[in-house]
Amino acid sequence: MSGNSCAFLGCPSPLVEVNGTLTGEICHIRAQSPGGPRFDASQTQEARHAYKNLILLCRRHHRIVDEEPELYSVDALEELKAIGERQFGRPEQETDAFYAKLLLNSMRRVEVNNNAGNVVIASPGAIVGRTINIKAARNAVKILPAAGTIGADQDASRYVQYLIGRYNKFASADTSRATKFSYGAISKNIEARFRAAWRALSIERLPELCGYLQERIGKTRIAKSNAAKGSLSFLTFEEYVRDSARRL
Repeated sequence: MSGNSCAFLGCPSPLVEVNGTLTGEICHIRAQSPGGPRFDASQTQEARHAYKNLILLCRRHHRIVDEEPELYSVDALEELKAIGERQFGRPEQETDAFYAKLLLNSMRRVEVNNNAGNVVIASPGAIVGRTINIKAARNAVKILPAAGTIGADQDASRYVQYLIGRYNKFASADTSRATKFSYGAISKNIEARFRAAWRALSIERLPELCGYLQERIGKTRIAKSNAAKGSLSFLTFEEYVRDSARRL
């Protein structure tokens, strides 16, 4: 639909050169992270990465539209995209899927070499990438959770750790287990089920993750015994946050 052209009016830059070199980028019309240009808090994660919210620009114009979000509003970028598709759109060609894959790979991969400061991923004004390769000679690398994830929310992060702790405490106390208990197994189970480490999950998935952990706790022998006695085996998220605030 882009015709391999930057959507900015009058820009002659292709997205992919004849030799296959990328000169274009996939850009979000409404930013994917809070504080980013044109960010819409009411937008779902799925909508943020949907076709409707993406536009293809050369690197120069990507930076320009993000530096001046008041001028290049959502309506303005959507109109730019529509004009470009009407002007350059054409039937799909055999090579289009290959070039689309190059653009996606470029969006997801970032390499950082000999950096002495901070590297911010998935944050306003920063490089966005899914696969990050960092080469450090001496300094330790500390990876902080991205904005909008469970790990970036202190209350949510602490509550998930609380539930994991409750599960491990109850499950490890079961003397009828046929195999040795592994305290790290629950985190691996979460990663297998949700396709990511729990700290990297979107905050929107917190209820789903907590429901899973609460269900696992409820299946332990101690939790079943507690339930039979009318006792609860864990606090709700609201109760936990309230209890934490009282302790402070």
